[in-house]
Amino acid sequence: MRIQAMLMEGVAPSQIKMLLNTTYNRIRRYAIGDPLLLCRFSPGIQSSLVHPYRDAVIDLLAQNVTKQKAFEAVVALGYTGKLTAFKDYCRKLIVELGLPYSPKRTARGISIIANHPRLAQHYISRKQVEKYLWSGIEIPQEDIDYIINKYPAVIEIQRCTEDFRAIYVNKSVTELETFAQQYSVSGIGPFRSFASGLCTDWDAVKNSVISDMSNGFVEGINNKIKVIKRTMYGRAKIDLLRVKVLFARR
Repeated sequence: MRIQAMLMEGVAPSQIKMLLNTTYNRIRRYAIGDPLLLCRFSPGIQSSLVHPYRDAVIDLLAQNVTKQKAFEAVVALGYTGKLTAFKDYCRKLIVELGLPYSPKRTARGISIIANHPRLAQHYISRKQVEKYLWSGIEIPQEDIDYIINKYPAVIEIQRCTEDFRAIYVNKSVTELETFAQQYSVSGIGPFRSFASGLCTDWDAVKNSVISDMSNGFVEGINNKIKVIKRTMYGRAKIDLLRVKVLFARR
């Protein structure tokens, strides 16, 4: 409509191209004709292979089905186009009809709608679960019960976390030995790997439990040197690196 109005006012196509950031081909295509009939989604106009299945696509999007599953359903109906073209058609349909499309769901199967005050409290992220297990942040008890019921391994993860923390709180080598023996046969693969790693460097792990000394200072120095090396990469040699490291220690 803007192209046709500007042409009627006598604006040159070159100026229209610049003002509307469009192409000469589009200006020629839309220069004459009814704008409604020129519209991509106008009734009776089938400019896309998906268009014959428009009603089916709308029903699938209204049910918050993912675009991939909607594509598979439409292919079963006879659609022969590409997935990318189908997704583009779906995005335009959502905007055109204002569909409240939200394919993401919570663990309870509830659709996640952005900025929805009633559903926001039912969504628990993985990071929240990790903080609950490690730091003990508060999570509604009904959500905890649901998570444990659906993922029973969370109980063992929580128990392992508490046992490992107790080793350093109590500074007990006996608890460390029990921990390594118990979780070396755990049903969770990462736990078995972690327990095996403790056994391969047993003396160092045992000293970390019973000793108040820490290698944190050494690790801090190593990190400082690595940062200096990164800032100098490709611009200086070993002589300047030595000077900068010595200067940083002052």
